[in-house]
Amino acid sequence: MDLKPRLAQYGFVSNHDYSYAVRCLLSAPIEHVRALALGGAPGRRKTAFAHALAQALEYPHVLYHEFIPQADMPEPVRILPPRETEEPLGEQPVSELDRTLSEACALSEGDRVALILDQLQLAEFRHHLRLADFIGTGVWSYRDVTLRAHPQNILVILISEEPLYHTLQTLSFKLWVDTPASEATVVTPHDLGLAENAAGMLGALKTIFDELDVSPTLPEYRRLVHDIHGNVNDVDNLKDSIYGWIEGIDYAHLHSPYMQQVLEKHMPAIMHYLGLTEGGDHRVVLSDELPPHG
Repeated sequence: MDLKPRLAQYGFVSNHDYSYAVRCLLSAPIEHVRALALGGAPGRRKTAFAHALAQALEYPHVLYHEFIPQADMPEPVRILPPRETEEPLGEQPVSELDRTLSEACALSEGDRVALILDQLQLAEFRHHLRLADFIGTGVWSYRDVTLRAHPQNILVILISEEPLYHTLQTLSFKLWVDTPASEATVVTPHDLGLAENAAGMLGALKTIFDELDVSPTLPEYRRLVHDIHGNVNDVDNLKDSIYGWIEGIDYAHLHSPYMQQVLEKHMPAIMHYLGLTEGGDHRVVLSDELPPHG
């Protein structure tokens, strides 16, 4: 399947095509529960990818569990043993993790399930051990309950901002979600419906993005170029548009003295494309559809 547009359809837009990596994951012999470990820069992009992938692969059931910081967990409820004249107290409630894994196992008996486990770096190490055992055996146990997942019907997606427990890593196919700026797709005037004289402007933007260590998607380029056509008049305007439209921008770095020099160096190429000179007050008027600029 052509995965890239399918991911975009479900909210994850990227220059990189993950079709090969996903094909390797899904075509591997099923020796245990299939698991995918997502790496990448801190942030919610990995989570967005996981949800989009589950939708793109048409999993009927998508379950999500996020581990929370220990400081945010409620204080444990201390239950005193009942007195002889009192009725025995019931069992403590099932944890959210046990409930989610139980549901995943039950659903996998007759249908396909994607289970997303997020923020694993915040989980207690015992949960890493339990998850490694589950992926290796397909069995999830708690108290006196034992459940088995159907390995052909379940995909576990692991998301962590830190390296996973070694056994979890070895049981998982690893995929890096972010695309380094050095591997960014080169955007041409043709890609944006512009004339060839836009090449200098796009070259200036590419250099700026390399310095910011980002690789904008084609829709992000379109939004920024639209601002350049109609709104950007100086370096400060360009900064606001870059930060406003491009994902992954470090605000402090964008506003650093170094980036000020980079932007001032490449701003003339952008102004020249618009038919402006430094300090000028006229610009070429273009429609919202970004027709070729001549």
